[in-house]
Amino acid sequence: MTGSKGLGRLSVQFLAEEMELESNCKENPEKMVYAIVDWKNIRSGEDLHTVEVEWDDPSETSIYADGSPFGTRITLTGLKSLWDGEALEKLGSDVWMLRSPFRDERGKTKGKTALDFHIDLQASEIESARERFNKRHNALFDNWKARITGVVEDARQRSGGSEASVTVEFAPDYPEGVGDARTYRETVRFPVVRRPAKTDDGDDSAEESDEAAKGNGKGILMDDSVNVPALNRARFSILVFKTEGRQPGGLSVGEMREYLKAHGGVSVYDAGFRLPYYGSEDLSGHDWLNVGVDQGRRLITSELLPERLRTGTRYLLDLPNPGRIFGAVDVDTNHEAAVADKLPVRSDWLRIQPGRDRLAPNSSFAQLRDLVRFGLDFYANRYRAVSDDVAQKQRGKERPSRVLDNALLTLDSYKTEIPKVAYQDVRRDVVAVRTAVEKESKAIDSRATLLAPLATAGMAALAMNHELSNNATLLEEVLSLLRELAESAPSVETERAVRALEEYQAQFDAFRGLISPLADREDREATRRHKVETIVSQVVGILQRRLSGVVFDYNSIPRDLLFPVGAFVEWSAIIQNLLFNAWNAMLDCKIRIVRFDGSPTNVRRQYLRISDTGVGLTMPPEEAGILFEAFERRISISSQNQSIAIGGQGLGLAIVRMIANSRSADVSFVNPPEGFSTAIQISWKG
Repeated sequence: MTGSKGLGRLSVQFLAEEMELESNCKENPEKMVYAIVDWKNIRSGEDLHTVEVEWDDPSETSIYADGSPFGTRITLTGLKSLWDGEALEKLGSDVWMLRSPFRDERGKTKGKTALDFHIDLQASEIESARERFNKRHNALFDNWKARITGVVEDARQRSGGSEASVTVEFAPDYPEGVGDARTYRETVRFPVVRRPAKTDDGDDSAEESDEAAKGNGKGILMDDSVNVPALNRARFSILVFKTEGRQPGGLSVGEMREYLKAHGGVSVYDAGFRLPYYGSEDLSGHDWLNVGVDQGRRLITSELLPERLRTGTRYLLDLPNPGRIFGAVDVDTNHEAAVADKLPVRSDWLRIQPGRDRLAPNSSFAQLRDLVRFGLDFYANRYRAVSDDVAQKQRGKERPSRVLDNALLTLDSYKTEIPKVAYQDVRRDVVAVRTAVEKESKAIDSRATLLAPLATAGMAALAMNHELSNNATLLEEVLSLLRELAESAPSVETERAVRALEEYQAQFDAFRGLISPLADREDREATRRHKVETIVSQVVGILQRRLSGVVFDYNSIPRDLLFPVGAFVEWSAIIQNLLFNAWNAMLDCKIRIVRFDGSPTNVRRQYLRISDTGVGLTMPPEEAGILFEAFERRISISSQNQSIAIGGQGLGLAIVRMIANSRSADVSFVNPPEGFSTAIQISWKG
């Protein structure tokens, strides 16, 4: 629940001159409550409770959100402020934490549950309204690294016993080095652990371990009645985030951490109402699943997972801490009570304590907690297993030439057992392959030597970025002082100085944006499939001030088109160098347009094409491959534009090809679309 003071109704007075309310209730959808308030007719200074509101209850039906015959509609007219894309973006930033992240890609939940709170924005006259409104919400919840879901259905109503299912989904390149996304499913008997009933001295021993239940000399007795389901129905979904490195959509790591700190953890919802005790940091129930406690105890294996999943590794150390997860558990205590009433023998059920903020600590709650914790332990187990598998594969890698040397030795050892002609043919082919591999290795080494000065410059850029950060702080302080001076003693000179310094600050920040990814370990080393549109829009946003007068068009890039697996800084460097190349080609042209086109995502060969209106090639595109060689520079720039040209060493396209090839992508000149003079295309296997 949100709010409690009854002041929300006053917000409409600040938003608009008139409010109209229509409402049909679930119990009697044929009857409407209709009310209208005209704030212009209310005298200032009157008590709110004395204001008369015109209302009626006509016999009238209506259609509300999602086609529902019952609900409420509030219409505000005579708006007092301008609503544009920027206002909607700010609104989305204010309400994003109210919106559930547990929705599939089509924007619909799988059934109406406590996890289903959706805001549908319709503003056809505002460009990109829905995208801007959803920007902050999607920035966080599109970036989960793992998703854990679980469900148990009709456990108390099945005579033959019940099972629960748990699923763990890993995003691409999580754990690092994996590559493609992976999904693991596990079906487990419910309840997930067997509990002892009582010791022979009458003490309750429900907290004893499974090993103790098997008999350890303490006289523990097993009672099957305590190991039958005491919970009938529950489902949960937990997202795991990586709270470091660059986040999508301009969301800072700090914002992500603050949101997860305030709203993260695993919450419990009872028929749509959140029980504040669970997942709330300011209450002791914040870690009701004991994740933080077990991390502090340095536990290495789970007592909940079956023996076949208990590997020899210390997998429980990979449990995600509460500050990295966002989850919800959906139960219905009224449903649980109704099912318990129908059982032949009355037993305990999931119920809320009188304080209305938490569940009673009985066997039903213990089974619910064990199920959710099973999901987290299963995640840690699979994460460690996948990580170990990646490590083993990396240890098995050798230089190709060394592998071929071993192949020749093996072939020679079987020389007497192989027909002479066959032996000679095979050995000749292996030697030819080894020679080709050696030549390729030398070519790679020569490129590395060639680019060594650039690597040195890159290290210098890292050091310079640190100094620029300090200078940015100083620049902001000076600008603040200058603004204060302009307000206290206005003058044309100070206002001009403020505008000039603000313009310089914007250019300064754009320059920092070019090299800041080099300083971010996530951007340099993490490898996953980045959205093409996201990379292009971020690079264009950074370079727009530097490439003044250029019109950029990237609306033809499909939103779901992905680059091959690679680091952010790699694809960013490719786009930057191609834009610099286009800039130099357009310096002597009156029309400066750069257009990006992306392929559909369902084709075997996907691509991104960058076209410009520059001077064009002096050779056919199929013969222009030589321009990707280092130090090849064929463009001629007039003397008046030489000072604003970028680069000039003939290395930009060589760097583009080298990075693209390292990520199994091809880059080449192609025939440009109509209205453009040059086009370069990056293509990769779909």
